[in-house]
Amino acid sequence: METQERLGRLEDKSAMVAVDTGGTFSDLLAVDPDGVLTIAKTLSTPSDPSRGIFDAIKKGGLDPGAISHFVHGTTVGTNMLIERAGSRVGLLTTRGFRDLLRIQRIDRPESFDLHWIKPRHLVERAMSLEVRERTGAHGEVVEALSEEDVATAVARLKAEGVPAIAVCYMFSFLNSDHERRTRELIHELYPEAYVSISSEVFPQWREYERSSTTVIDVYLKPRIDRYLTNLETELREAGAGAPLIMRSNGGVMTTANAREQPVTMIRSGPAGGVIASLEVGTLLGIDSIMTADIGGTSFDACLIADRRPAMTSSTELEFGIPIATPMLDIRSIGAGGGSEAWIDSGGILKVGPRSAGAEPGPACYGRGGTVATSTDANVVLGRLDPDFKLGGEVQLVEEAARKAVQAVSDQLDMGLEETASGILEIMNSSMAETMRLLTVDQGLDPREFSLIAFGGAGPLHGAYLAEALGMTRVIVPVYPGVFSAAGCLMADTRFDYMKSRITHEDNVDLAIVAADFEELEARAISDFEREGFAESPLLMRSIDIRYSGQNWELEASLPAGQITAESIAEVRRAFDKEHERQFGWFFPESNFELVNFRVVAARTRATVDLPAITTGPAPDPVKTGSIYFDETSGRVDTLIYRRSDLHAENEITGPAIVVEDVSTTLVPPNWTARVEGHGHIIMETSQNGN
Repeated sequence: METQERLGRLEDKSAMVAVDTGGTFSDLLAVDPDGVLTIAKTLSTPSDPSRGIFDAIKKGGLDPGAISHFVHGTTVGTNMLIERAGSRVGLLTTRGFRDLLRIQRIDRPESFDLHWIKPRHLVERAMSLEVRERTGAHGEVVEALSEEDVATAVARLKAEGVPAIAVCYMFSFLNSDHERRTRELIHELYPEAYVSISSEVFPQWREYERSSTTVIDVYLKPRIDRYLTNLETELREAGAGAPLIMRSNGGVMTTANAREQPVTMIRSGPAGGVIASLEVGTLLGIDSIMTADIGGTSFDACLIADRRPAMTSSTELEFGIPIATPMLDIRSIGAGGGSEAWIDSGGILKVGPRSAGAEPGPACYGRGGTVATSTDANVVLGRLDPDFKLGGEVQLVEEAARKAVQAVSDQLDMGLEETASGILEIMNSSMAETMRLLTVDQGLDPREFSLIAFGGAGPLHGAYLAEALGMTRVIVPVYPGVFSAAGCLMADTRFDYMKSRITHEDNVDLAIVAADFEELEARAISDFEREGFAESPLLMRSIDIRYSGQNWELEASLPAGQITAESIAEVRRAFDKEHERQFGWFFPESNFELVNFRVVAARTRATVDLPAITTGPAPDPVKTGSIYFDETSGRVDTLIYRRSDLHAENEITGPAIVVEDVSTTLVPPNWTARVEGHGHIIMETSQNGN
């Protein structure tokens, strides 16, 4: 699995390349025409993300001119939202709804917290402007659009120097004429402004979610546009092909589409890991998977049940500020290799969400960091050995790690190793709780799932996360530190389309339903032509359905072919089954309503086949380390192996450590590890059995 010997083979050849840029590292995976894989990992450059991309390309020994297929997963959009680093935004809304974003919903995170302050949205009230217009609940025009009001509002926003304008009118998802005309007027009066209209960003009922998402989309547009334009220019000047961008829904898109709707890339980086996990699960014949992606700044988890990744149409920027767009249901928290340990006002040890990031990074990086992180704790406990460079380039400084953790120990009046172990236990507990939200809270038994652990720190923590949830199998895939980049190359081009039309079962007009789906499918075919596909995409249809009187709906698949009364009845039966699974009950005799019609369009753009590895005898360990596992056993002599020395069917009994440039795998006591035919490590234990 060593890559340095293979780098020269990619020169002067056409290569497929993916780079996943995270908060700490930028990860590269490349495949040449002969199927040879090359990997590289470099520190990210937050001040200029594209520089980290080219650093990874250079470290991989690649000639940019030989790159014919380039896919990019990025956290740039996510970081902009977290840091509130987007553009100033103006909002044009229907008269009478100026304060929609300020009113929000009546939800509260804690019902009895009298000190809670509702978070502010991204639009200043003074920049939320009203326009006389009104579309009715059936799409009819109740009041014509006042172009004079639009001109007045645009003039004010232009005078204020607001570069981004969101347009969200009532019931525009049923009739978008007023929003489209408003966009035309903005382009005429203020050509340099960026514009997003809600009927394109999120064409669904619920005006608050639609307004919020449209604002967030245009909030990201100016900087995302500059970032992607610069990246395209630099790649073109270097002779590489135009990049594709990883979408939050697990597909890829051209930069043109990414610039049009940047809100669709807020899960861009983590989505790649889910797609790669799905491929590994299919290869191994495992249907139920939980992913655990632990990078430098965050922990991301997703559920794959029956070989279908969990999807959602909503997440939150922070409590009460929704982002509604089709995406993989990835739950993220601030827990990673750079998560800082700190003491709160009550003297309690906390870990994260603050992160040392790539600059300066954990104390053990020797780059000026002084605050203890989880990586420093792993160094103190011997789980990360300074004899092996992190990411192939970072020389770990053990003394700096010990000094940083000792500062925390002194505050707690605890031993050094006890403190380091506590830091990791707290971090593992936080991650396990996130995983419970995806399983136990949804009526699923985590013990029925296998855990795929990846990211730079995932294989270090995987067994402990499994133990916390009673799971007995952990899979550490090949190239775990660049696994999300691998998923970017494996991803299909995918688009999600949706149209709201709330219809009671007594009033279902099959011709109208068919026409709505035909409209969505026509858009899909047109978009795929723009993406460069000569053939039409694979189309999958579904309907959001609910019992009459409910406020929320569930998605159910619609059979292919002609839409008939029986196919609608089949959707209803699927809805009943899913409702019972999620909530424990269903009403087969109750009336129902169709709410949203959906189409997913997908087409494979590139394929990546992981090569098989040879069988052979078990290798000798490269050294024996002294590893601290817990207070009871203390330091334990532990064999350390290089992953590149392992062969198919080799077995390792814990405690053991497997090192490679991009990650380190910890096999605790009572665990065994077996190398699968493609190089995936399958760790198992009987300690967590039912």
